[in-house]
Amino acid sequence: MKKTLLMAGAACLFAANANAEIAPYAGLDFNYSTFDYAYDAEDYIEDDYQSLSIVAGAKFNRNFGAEAFYQLSGKEKNSRFGDTYTTDFQAYGIDLLGYLPLGCEGRVEVIGGLGLGEYEMKVKNVGFGSDKEESLGYRVNLGLQYNIDENWSVRGMYHHVYTQKSDIDAIDEFSLGVRYNF
Repeated sequence: MKKTLLMAGAACLFAANANAEIAPYAGLDFNYSTFDYAYDAEDYIEDDYQSLSIVAGAKFNRNFGAEAFYQLSGKEKNSRFGDTYTTDFQAYGIDLLGYLPLGCEGRVEVIGGLGLGEYEMKVKNVGFGSDKEESLGYRVNLGLQYNIDENWSVRGMYHHVYTQKSDIDAIDEFSLGVRYNF
C-alpha cells in the first residue's frame, strides 16, 4: 500500500507538468548516514553507512515543492567476540520542501522540509541467520542548493530521521547531490 501511494505521488509530480508553473526534476544523491540505536547495538552492528539515492520531484512554485526518493546503502561488516555481522538498509519516501531564494538572481536557495520515509534494515549474523526490521521515519530536512543554470543544480542537505522502532532511535544523514530540471 505504501509503495503504491509513493509511486502514485511520483506519477502525479510528472503528470502535473502540463501546468507551466510546475517544474519537475530528477537527481542523484550520495549520502552518509549515522544510526543511533536504542541499545548498545553499535558495539556489534555498524552504525555508519554510505548510500545512493535516486530522487524525483517538482517545484510547484518559487517557494514550495515535493520530492520522492529511493535510497540503497552498501553492505557493512562488523565483528564482536568472533561473530561477524553484515548489515545494510534501504529506504523510500517523500518530502515536502520549502525554498527561500537568496540574492537578486536567486541562484542560492535555503531548503527546509518535512517528510516520511520507510526504512528497512537487514542484519545478517554469519552462521546464525538474518533479521529484517522495518520502520516508519519522520524526516526533518535542512540544506542549501546552488542553481548553476536553468537545468542543473547542486545540493547539500542534512536529514534528521526519527524512527518509530525500539531498536533504532534516530538517523542523521548528510547528502550531496545533483538535480536536472526539465
